[in-house]
Amino acid sequence: MRILKRSSNVFNLILFQIFSFVFLHVVISLKTGYSALNLEQFYTLTTNYIFVVLLLLANIITIFLVKKLSYFQLIINCLIISIICFFQFIESFDKTILFYNLFYIFLSFFFVMIWKLELEESVYNPKFDRRDLRSSGLQKVRVTLSDENGREAAGIIQNWSRESFFISCDTLDLNVNSRISVKMYYQAIEFNFSARIATQSRDGFGLYIIKEQNSSSLNWIDFYDIISDRGIYPVNI
Repeated sequence: MRILKRSSNVFNLILFQIFSFVFLHVVISLKTGYSALNLEQFYTLTTNYIFVVLLLLANIITIFLVKKLSYFQLIINCLIISIICFFQFIESFDKTILFYNLFYIFLSFFFVMIWKLELEESVYNPKFDRRDLRSSGLQKVRVTLSDENGREAAGIIQNWSRESFFISCDTLDLNVNSRISVKMYYQAIEFNFSARIATQSRDGFGLYIIKEQNSSSLNWIDFYDIISDRGIYPVNI
């Protein structure tokens, strides 16, 4: 699957991985008495904890590629840094280090949960396989995608959430960089809204909904609320 548009969560998590090593440098500087601005000490820390640096770099790559493996790498990296900081506290009994470490644990938990929710977004999870014998997705909903050049593609929604959906299409001839107009028909009711293509597979597209203010027509949120009230949710295949 090609990632065409990354959410802000991806870049925020990459910054958090960089912050994690800077945080480790600050904690060890507190314990040793050196200034956190001492570049020589920072270089020494990098060489002494090269395995941590490599783990963080590996996770930055998998986060950028939005791989599910990054979720477990993130947990492991946070645990390792937290444990190292805890040992620094044991050796120095500096309560400031303990406070910083508790703050880091809280921040890590927050980012882990945010990333877990991001990886569960429908744009990354098609839940669709053309080799499957039974029909899947919202078969009773007619969907047409149109790009800014007037090219169209019809398809079936396979997975969806309040913020995004994945649609299987017979043709992928759309400008993936343009704003996509979506027209849907469900039980003779028309829904219109705009979206951005975030991912593309050989079978379809994953799209993020563009939130529009003061929309006069029924949109994705209206449709999502209707099918949710009727107990229609994505099903694993």
